[in-house]
Amino acid sequence: MNKKLVFKSLRNTTCAVVYIFIVSQIMKNGEKLFGQDENIFVPFAFLILFSLSAAVVGWLIFGQSTILFLEGKKSEGVKAAAYSIGWLGIYAILGLLILLISN
Repeated sequence: MNKKLVFKSLRNTTCAVVYIFIVSQIMKNGEKLFGQDENIFVPFAFLILFSLSAAVVGWLIFGQSTILFLEGKKSEGVKAAAYSIGWLGIYAILGLLILLISN
């Protein structure tokens, strides 16, 4: 097991989880932050934020593995993707356990 690759995938996945949490809090508190105005730009802002989030999280989860794959390090690229998905799964399970315990 390549410890450096595991650590990088953990770091990138942790950054993605932190980003997801921040965006979720912005969305949860949107009315408090931006008011309840039925502005025409609300759906636009939501879709832009959604698209940006998909790009940022996609890059954090699959960016390293894509670069490795394109550099010809196919085995390492696949392992990096698997590690990232594994870490993301662990964070998802932890999040669900926290929800279960808090209720």
